[in-house]
Amino acid sequence: MLQDNLKKLREEHGLTKRELCEKTGISERAYLTYEFGEREPKISVVQKLADFYGVTTDYLLGRPTAQPPTDALERLFTEKSFSALEEELLRKYMELPHEARQAVVRFINDATAKALQRKNGTAPQKLLVMKRSLHKVSAGTGYDLNDSDAWETVTVKDTDDSRKADFLLEIEGDSMETTFHDGETVCVQQTPCVEVGEIGVFWVDGCGYIKELGNGCLISHNSSYDPIPLQGTENRCIGRVLGTADVIDD
Repeated sequence: MLQDNLKKLREEHGLTKRELCEKTGISERAYLTYEFGEREPKISVVQKLADFYGVTTDYLLGRPTAQPPTDALERLFTEKSFSALEEELLRKYMELPHEARQAVVRFINDATAKALQRKNGTAPQKLLVMKRSLHKVSAGTGYDLNDSDAWETVTVKDTDDSRKADFLLEIEGDSMETTFHDGETVCVQQTPCVEVGEIGVFWVDGCGYIKELGNGCLISHNSSYDPIPLQGTENRCIGRVLGTADVIDD
């Protein structure tokens, strides 16, 4: 199936969903629906992904007569010039599971940042590596925080809020203006309930929201949006929003 091949090829290339979307120019929100099998991509998107992975569209679509792709790493070594050491390092990296690859990338990013600080004569800044959901929280589509494949790791500044947080979420939309803004990343402390007047992350009838908890409803800070009633809905609290995170490696 297409969704299985998309996930398989992405993982074989050691890419997160966000990294793939950045490299191909495909909308991250749209891509999530393709890989989770919620929607079929247009043929132009299928062709773009096939070209990116170096496979045929028939293979990507899972057609029985399609030929499997040639080894992408061997093709890369043939097309580009690598030293023996570089080839060995790339082979070892590609053999690692996804989480281990992310750890290698974090190590390289951290080493690069420290080297740059030494070069510029600046004091090292305290940083934290945290997990952030690929599903943006808004008055939009649902998300599943138990989906282990829908997380990425990001580096943030070490603050009281980030130290207390269990995970991060990115906001999409303006319903919480001017408290929080579209595109900001917030620190979330996982908890099954919050007090009235506190801002939390909520799941209501399959949709994810960041809102203030009111009496029997969820309140937006942007007056253009009406409160969302909780009565008669399937809902739960995901966590308490502590504040924004200062992400440094987006």
